Amino acid sequence: MTGPNLGTGSANSYRALFAIPGTARLYFGYLLARMPVGVIGLSLLLLGQDTGGTARSGLLVGAFSAALMIATPLLGRALDTFPPGRVLSLAATAQCAALALLAICWSTSEPETGLLLTGALLAGASLPPAGPALRVALPVFVPDDLLTTGFTAEAVILETVYIIGPLLVGGLGAVAGWLPLAAAGGCTAAGVAVMLSSGRLAGACVDTPPARALWTLGPLADGGVRRLLLGAFLFLPALAVVEVGVAAVAGERDRPELLGVVMAFSAVASLAGGLLFGLRRWPGSLASHVAVLAGWFAAASVLGALAPGPWPAGAAVVLGSLVVAPALALLGRIGGVVAPEGRAAETYTWLSTMNNCGQAATLPLAGLLAERSGPEGAFLLAATLAGTAALFILNNRRHLAPTTTSRPRETVRT
Repeated sequence: MTGPNLGTGSANSYRALFAIPGTARLYFGYLLARMPVGVIGLSLLLLGQDTGGTARSGLLVGAFSAALMIATPLLGRALDTFPPGRVLSLAATAQCAALALLAICWSTSEPETGLLLTGALLAGASLPPAGPALRVALPVFVPDDLLTTGFTAEAVILETVYIIGPLLVGGLGAVAGWLPLAAAGGCTAAGVAVMLSSGRLAGACVDTPPARALWTLGPLADGGVRRLLLGAFLFLPALAVVEVGVAAVAGERDRPELLGVVMAFSAVASLAGGLLFGLRRWPGSLASHVAVLAGWFAAASVLGALAPGPWPAGAAVVLGSLVVAPALALLGRIGGVVAPEGRAAETYTWLSTMNNCGQAATLPLAGLLAERSGPEGAFLLAATLAGTAALFILNNRRHLAPTTTSRPRETVRT
């Protein structure tokens, strides 16, 4: 799936991207709509701890994560079948109701576990699919030579959300525990409204059957999609496995503050890497780029395992984080390339699901390795995952390349 091949008069740049009418509003709405991602998980941990202890915290976060994993591909399929405005509006309404329920429970003295679980499940199942909606829309009105910038901007915004979200929880939570949840609900409603008002999501609709059976494989029946998802299953969890290594380094030195410092610098590095990557057009295939970035991350993880102290290990993690946002952007672009016609949104949601499934499979192993062999075990596991992903994606790059035909796109002048 490719956009109109029109010259912009410059290399890939954010200035040219945001010169397209409605684009700035679309991305601003996306920033707001995604803000709950950086707020809900931490808020549920604090809510459970405040109302019932650590066990309830784990129960609420587990319920939220399970509902999110199950519902995400279904929402993607709905987005491929129905107008995006309808799907986003209904999901945002349910999301606001779930967050309101959780906020009310927090303000009561002894909330029932059943109500808390209901709120957590509904919050996970109704998270608006703003990311897939944005990615499906971009190739419709963004020229080909700006698509990498467009997808990178989306990845950079997501990294920004993960930085701002915990700050909101800390700042607003100091006033009242339920305030971050209320703010997340407000951001959801406002973000979806702003995205729809941009006028850029309507053009993403395609002529599809009015209904599709939920039991079909959908995009999973396509060989290119399956190869992409397997590569994502290998590479994306490596990003989280490195955090286990950092936590192990901090634990060995009895300096828990190291984890926060290193991960904060890593987030900034990912942001900076994404911004720089999106400034120009890179020669070569998308899959080759991902393979190079995954290889970079694997090499940085090896440096982390060989680091003689906590700060060299932290520097290696920051070095690897430079490629996180660019890699996420390129995986998204490949998803749009290999997705069957009318199945792009669901393909994007499966990328997110593979990340969650991969973390569920590898994080327990990373913790076990870190406990038995020290931080080196977790770092080497991350290097193995990323290196294997690099080789796999490089070997399958022909199956992850764009086809020679694409459906017509609207003409855009910048």
